[in-house]
Amino acid sequence: QNQYLNNPAMAGIAQGWEANAAYKAQWTSVDGAPSMQAVTATYGSENSKIGAGLSFYNETSGVIQRTNIKGSFAYHLPLNNSGSYIDFGLSAGVMNEWIDFSKVRGDQSDMSLNNFNQRKLYFDGDFGIAFRTNRLTIQGSLPNMKRFFNRDLVRTVVDRSSYFGAISYKFLNPNGVLNVLEPKLTYRGIDNYRDIVDLGLNTQFWGNKLLLSSIYHTTNSVTVGAGTTYQNQFSILLFYTSNTSDLQNYTNGEFEIGLKYHFK
Repeated sequence: QNQYLNNPAMAGIAQGWEANAAYKAQWTSVDGAPSMQAVTATYGSENSKIGAGLSFYNETSGVIQRTNIKGSFAYHLPLNNSGSYIDFGLSAGVMNEWIDFSKVRGDQSDMSLNNFNQRKLYFDGDFGIAFRTNRLTIQGSLPNMKRFFNRDLVRTVVDRSSYFGAISYKFLNPNGVLNVLEPKLTYRGIDNYRDIVDLGLNTQFWGNKLLLSSIYHTTNSVTVGAGTTYQNQFSILLFYTSNTSDLQNYTNGEFEIGLKYHFK
């Protein structure tokens, strides 16, 4: 639903203002399980060449809280008059991590806890690129670019995204019940973890009145989603992701809700 979250080059690909919000809860049967919230706002210029974006991301996992704020600029280079573009995007922002002492069950005078909270704000940036037509989209991004200049960040961090690539193609049938059929393949690099491949399918029925999606992840988990769009402005999507094969015997999966509003 919100490609800007993975790639700053996708900021402002639609003209005008667009707002997105998402909430995800993982392993709800586990005390202190992770939860994530994301809010973004993007703007696309009337000539479709300039895009801007602002994102806010908050994550809570156990006693640790992480907040990230980024601003983005994108340039959409038109290749012809038929809607083909090459997109370039850059994001820059700050991240803050801290321990919520109200959730600590142990010795709150432990110096390691206090030292964690005394760390400085972390500045970072992302780069993205894409090629788009009315049907085909090929894109890639390099998040957390600071790691290229400070190798110590790579050695001390786990489970952070290192690169992202995707290709998708839309089969259009404007006069039928099934209007859009879009298979999509993504490849995600994860620091100090095996890379993940996602194979998904997005469908739209009766214009965009009914949205259905399914994704298979090479972590042996599956995501299914359903949603709708009201008057081509307001969209709501619900997702459920089953647990990975390593966790299926211990807890339930992930639940996510996404909202989008396009200002006309």
